[in-house]
Amino acid sequence: MVKTRESQLATRLMLFVAGCVVGVLPTCKAAEVLVRPGDAPQAVCDRVAAGDRVIFEPGIHEHPLARHRAIVYLDKPITIELRRGAVLKLAPGQTQLEKQPEVTVDHGAPKQLDDFEVGGDFDLSTGPCIFRVRIDGEGQNGKPDTFEWSVGDTWSPSRARAVPITGDWQSLDRGVQIRFAKTFGHNKGSLWFVSYDGPEAYGIRIGHGTQRNYIEGIRIVGKGTIDMNRDHNVVPSGLVKNINAAILVHGRVRNVVIEGLTMQNTMRSVMVYGEHTGEFMPGGRVGPGESFDAEDIVIRRTRTLNPGGSGYLLGHPSHRGHLRRVRCNDNFMVTAKTAIEPNFQLDQYEVTGNVIDSGGQAIHCWRKSSNGLVADNIRINDVTGMPVVTVNSPGAWEDPVNVTLRNNRNLLSDSIDTPPFWSHGE
Repeated sequence: MVKTRESQLATRLMLFVAGCVVGVLPTCKAAEVLVRPGDAPQAVCDRVAAGDRVIFEPGIHEHPLARHRAIVYLDKPITIELRRGAVLKLAPGQTQLEKQPEVTVDHGAPKQLDDFEVGGDFDLSTGPCIFRVRIDGEGQNGKPDTFEWSVGDTWSPSRARAVPITGDWQSLDRGVQIRFAKTFGHNKGSLWFVSYDGPEAYGIRIGHGTQRNYIEGIRIVGKGTIDMNRDHNVVPSGLVKNINAAILVHGRVRNVVIEGLTMQNTMRSVMVYGEHTGEFMPGGRVGPGESFDAEDIVIRRTRTLNPGGSGYLLGHPSHRGHLRRVRCNDNFMVTAKTAIEPNFQLDQYEVTGNVIDSGGQAIHCWRKSSNGLVADNIRINDVTGMPVVTVNSPGAWEDPVNVTLRNNRNLLSDSIDTPPFWSHGE
């Protein structure tokens, strides 16, 4: 049957209208899921779908650690929003002082010989502490090498100096003993830190370091607060591999935005770094293995209120995967120690427009970070003339490279921008 012109036009009109209707039909809308104080946030985040928004309502959300030593662990593209008045808080007593110490070896002079051991029976009643042991003399004419040691604050004066190495167990303090297997062959300046402390904990964690596939598209936003409750939990030493943070981004993670939050009572507010399976060697070198890299991370307009700790750590010498394209911009922070630390294996980064009130370093470009812009940052509440930016590295490590510094001001001390302080530290 031959269609008339009118019927053909009618058919075309029906198809056009059908197409328009299909075009305006709503797609599957992302859900908004409310978390009220008392709800289990990890269970909520586990069951929501990619693209959903998990909203913490105002109130205290106090919880123990869950997956991967975090209150909340994320591994899919969702948005976490902490509304104004919402506080995600670590419950008391989640971390306790441990008898087994952690030994940190990647400080001091490059070690010709590392035969250092720790033993004894640490007295838990004395509380967390750090022992510092350093070779202070190289033996000659048949005499053994010697060491000095201290306990307490990381840089406290030595309790004893020029102690001859015996090759047997030698007592320090608090039930701790150390041993060097050989009495000679150590080089002066070799340094070990022995930390007795608590295990790590995180508020929100993205990635566990060696996940095979990328985790991406996560947003952590809002006007709420993450509180790591360090007054009621034993925190790790700042010298060990894994320390506390309000937010940790670790391993194959990309396209993450952290915006607007307040982070407090923690060791670090935000930490971001990759991971590597190869053997870690002195000076940052790494043996054959697989690199799990993080990239495209934005931290902006956040607040760090941490008068007992530090701020943002970007790259880590004990987690040697790469970290690329990080922006840490327009944040406000109050810290006792380093506020922003671009560190090892960080490449292509911005640290701009931050306002910093720090009792220690403001911005410390540390070890071999590369291709960074550090500009328009202001240090406040300092009349002593401390620098805004310090650029250096410890012994045996390479300095940061290709870092552009521009218009960084100590508000009360600088009349014009001052150059960075370049040095090699311990």
